[in-house]
Amino acid sequence: MSSRAKSRDPDEVTLKLSQRDLSTPPGMTANLGAMDLLLATRNQHKTREFGQLLGPNFTLRDLTSERDLPEILETGPTFEENAVIKAIAISKIFPDEIVIADDSGLEVKSLEGAPGIFSARYAGKNGSDRRNVEKLLCELEGAPERSARFRCVIALAKDGELITTVAGEVAGRITKSPRGENGFGYDPIFIPEGFEATFAQLSSETKNAISHRAKAVAGLVRYFNIERRSARK
Repeated sequence: MSSRAKSRDPDEVTLKLSQRDLSTPPGMTANLGAMDLLLATRNQHKTREFGQLLGPNFTLRDLTSERDLPEILETGPTFEENAVIKAIAISKIFPDEIVIADDSGLEVKSLEGAPGIFSARYAGKNGSDRRNVEKLLCELEGAPERSARFRCVIALAKDGELITTVAGEVAGRITKSPRGENGFGYDPIFIPEGFEATFAQLSSETKNAISHRAKAVAGLVRYFNIERRSARK
């Protein structure tokens, strides 16, 4: 199969609007040319990927330089609920900032959706990407059914209030061994539909055109664009 995927229309991204979406979020104006966003993470890989996906019209910072923040327990049973928990909690601590938080992970069909919301800590709370991958491959050893999907939900909040959520996903299959040096997490063992290479073998440009996070971020940018047009009327 070709190592290129068909280009996707951003309008295909599903945009899930909360009850407050039809009004302009606090702190947003018609000029969104250089919007400042606070990403609720200390994961530098994730921050870099978000920055690439959002592009030059957004200034992004994360929580790396922040100290003494309380632990935020992701107690929700779904990606969406955990993203919302993080976004609201961080926006209460930084009430003047527009906060985005994501929860994402891998769902494997033959494992009944696991690792799912436990993707980042599949091998234990103090596990690593390598150990998570090793555990998953061990559980899939000999399995003929290896289909899977990556899912991502992004929550947008300000001053303790949820503004909206957006979601994206990409289907594919799990390899029998890691391949590639790029990316992070489960990227070395996930082959997206339409490709023969894993996410870790693809260039960041290619991955960022098709990934679950790319689709969710496209929905977020679309939301901001809708608000900008509404504010200018």
